[in-house]
Amino acid sequence: MPAQPVDFVRGEPTAVEVLTRAGVERAGTVLVDMRDDNEALAVAVTVNHVNRSAHVVVTLRDMEKAELVHYVDPRIKCVQWHTPRMVTEELTSPGITEVYSELMTSGGASTYSATLPSSLGRLSTEKCKVALGRAFGATVLVARDGEDLIVNPSWEGELPVGSVLYYVGPRRLEDAEIEAVLRECAP
Repeated sequence: MPAQPVDFVRGEPTAVEVLTRAGVERAGTVLVDMRDDNEALAVAVTVNHVNRSAHVVVTLRDMEKAELVHYVDPRIKCVQWHTPRMVTEELTSPGITEVYSELMTSGGASTYSATLPSSLGRLSTEKCKVALGRAFGATVLVARDGEDLIVNPSWEGELPVGSVLYYVGPRRLEDAEIEAVLRECAP
């Protein structure tokens, strides 16, 4: 963080006085990123003791250890240590790892893809989002327009023939279902 002054505190990371010098008791968010999972668990226990209200994110090498962390406090979020983007997202958007985890778990809502039927020509993104949402409870997350991947496609956009939609829904939609509901919204 070259634009911000950073102070470093040396000492045993499981010592309350060291965490106090580091300001953990005043922190809104705490990242625990240690050399191994056992050390991470020990530091998480101490952080939780020093500050019960902080949003605590622990990086783990073995995600099965998350159960042990949750014995301490089920509000502590565990993230795979080699996914820095996920760590950052959890730190800035508390609970997002649960959303991703739920999307990757079978049963309930899941993520799917579908190629738009070429027989319908170009389609309005807004009409696709509304039609699939109302008819099937599906939420369009991403569209692939040839080589371009468009996350959260604009409501004002148009989707060319052969575009692929990635959506969240209660089930995978059949091509015929998609075509029928989109035929109603074709320009």
